[in-house]
Amino acid sequence: MQRHSAFKDSNKQRRNFLKKIGAGLTASVATPLLARVPDAPIPNSELLLSPISSPDEAYWEMVKKQFVIPEGRIMVNAANLCPSPHFVNERVAALARDLAGDVSFQSRAKLGVGRTEAMEQLAGYLNVPLKTIGITRNTSESNNIVVNGLDFQSRDEVLIWEQNHPTNHIAWQQRARRYGFRVKIFKLPADPANPEELLNTIAAAIGPQTRLIAFSHISNVSGLALPAKAICQLARERNIMSLVDGAQSFGFIDLDLQDMGCDFYTGSTHKWLMGPMENGVLYVREERMDQIWPNIIAAGWSEDHQTLDEKVCVLGQRNTPSTPAIADILSFHQTIGKANIEKRVRELNTYLKGQLREKLPQTEFVTPLAPELSGGVTIISLPGQDSRELFSQLYEQYGIAAAPTGGVRLCPHIYCTLEDVDKVVQALVELST
Repeated sequence: MQRHSAFKDSNKQRRNFLKKIGAGLTASVATPLLARVPDAPIPNSELLLSPISSPDEAYWEMVKKQFVIPEGRIMVNAANLCPSPHFVNERVAALARDLAGDVSFQSRAKLGVGRTEAMEQLAGYLNVPLKTIGITRNTSESNNIVVNGLDFQSRDEVLIWEQNHPTNHIAWQQRARRYGFRVKIFKLPADPANPEELLNTIAAAIGPQTRLIAFSHISNVSGLALPAKAICQLARERNIMSLVDGAQSFGFIDLDLQDMGCDFYTGSTHKWLMGPMENGVLYVREERMDQIWPNIIAAGWSEDHQTLDEKVCVLGQRNTPSTPAIADILSFHQTIGKANIEKRVRELNTYLKGQLREKLPQTEFVTPLAPELSGGVTIISLPGQDSRELFSQLYEQYGIAAAPTGGVRLCPHIYCTLEDVDKVVQALVELST
């Protein structure tokens, strides 16, 4: 699959990023990108300055130091919200300060330039044409643009997974109640033998009136990962549109949306991408762009739109200082390597599951153990213990940020070390006795 031009020269991307490391982000931010605090340079941070095929634990220790997570805190809640590296926070803060000092149209023009750079990076990151990408405010908004933007007739059917996020589930039901088409919900085996079993179950749920299938790439309530490419291929073979909610895959999985073959893809920058808050991504396959109606018309919108962003993402005044920092976090991903990030997240989750099985054998896994059926989300429960109480105790007694979704949800990311995972497991062992 040919790569989009924005990411064809990965060495150029890396060189540009490393120039920023030495020069700082802007004139108003003198702190180097890879500095945690201005007066505390990180020892051996040169480990991050060149590509590496097999990062070791020392490398990931250096990655962790790019974040401002205080001692005594362990963040394993990537499925909900991730911290950003220090340089992303600095970029957003610097642009916000600059805006506060000069709100003129002339000064704000540079924020538009930063947005364009972010969109170019996003298109390259996902390997899609620039015109097919829009920057929204989050996955929820991206999903709703699709839900409320497509036309359906009363005879039409939309097929959705029971574990979809409300913005890709309840939103469809509300739209159907208003306009009269049908929503059909499919269930999947809790412990499937393989991805083929999932695909066969979905294929059996498709009916003659099915026009679109909408599903989460990875469930936030079970951690089950669906074979997105195979599902999208099945949909195209049957002339059905596909909407992939990528809230739990965007920023973690080494994605290529042209290869996936979806019609619509949504994601947020504040989760696995570790980027600035209040930014989301929407991809619409080029031949589907004319089928989407805008949900919001704001000043600056025009019938003469040429891109998806112009068509559906003109939403009025936005938190514009945050958006340019998307380019910085994407450069960080490129510097580390998308494949390295996915491999590391899978390594952390495999290690977590293995340690739980060894040290806490009574652990009940909501998430499948097989790597091909799971991703970065691991959800467990402990017999006889209240998951919400465990969630509270993990933070209050051990400084571990998890989530009470579907059980106890644990989602380590690249700012976690194997030692951090050991501490999470040890905390659960102590709380279970």
